Amino acid sequence: MTTHTPDNPSPDTLTAAERRYEKNLERTEVSLPGWRNAARRRLLVRLNWASLGIMAAIAVAGYFWFPIILAWLPMTVVICTVWTMLRVTIDSKDTAPARYLDEFETATLLEARSRALNLVTGGLFAISLILIFGSSLELGDGHRLAYMMGGLGIILFLAGAVIPAAAMARTMNDDEVTGRG
Repeated sequence: MTTHTPDNPSPDTLTAAERRYEKNLERTEVSLPGWRNAARRRLLVRLNWASLGIMAAIAVAGYFWFPIILAWLPMTVVICTVWTMLRVTIDSKDTAPARYLDEFETATLLEARSRALNLVTGGLFAISLILIFGSSLELGDGHRLAYMMGGLGIILFLAGAVIPAAAMARTMNDDEVTGRG
């Protein structure tokens, strides 16, 4: 017989977010066992940042030589793959309900979310200003400027998602197998 405690709540007392997290955790907790150590998580974090850097370079280069934007497609596959791998190896702790995090993880996550929000809002504000003044002053080729700024906006959005995942990857020990407990 299972005893339900605050650490082991009954399914009736879980919120919808907690049920989704539990379901996701059950589905992915045995995935990528060879990648569930600190060194591999650090590698995934570096690969995420490198992918975003390459995508930013492609977006900027696309302003000057438009055919380079075709390189965006394979890089999209790369960033989606490494970001998903990172989130699986950290048991999606970057989006975990508070019940599943200890005090240190909660503080780390809140700080990372704050940094992500600052980056995204500041970056999108700058992009908006560039688009407004670029179109008003008719600087360069308008559709290329819009494409570049749109690409950089997507990269900012992805960076805002990577920051909390990267922060949670740093909090995990090699001996942590799942997000439970």
